[in-house]
Amino acid sequence: MELKEKTLAKVRRYCLMGLNGKEIGKLLDISPRTVQRYISESGTRETSEPKTIQQKAFELSAKGFSYSEVAKRLRVSKTTVYLWHRKRKQQPTEQ
Repeated sequence: MELKEKTLAKVRRYCLMGLNGKEIGKLLDISPRTVQRYISESGTRETSEPKTIQQKAFELSAKGFSYSEVAKRLRVSKTTVYLWHRKRKQQPTEQ
């Protein structure tokens, strides 16, 4: 039972950080449905629009983290982070 309580605490923390159920499940290696059940059991609701991993990558890069550091923190490859940034630079800015 202790393992479930630790997992539940992690789910709450990630939920409050703005991650969605699929992202939380990927980080904790549990199904998104299990994440949904844990959120409803604990009474934790998503307080705002969840941020995507891609948005978090942009925020971390803006704070000065390298692509490698961002990749490690978000558990994606360095190439993925690079491609997200390249794609974002190629998009025309909205004004």
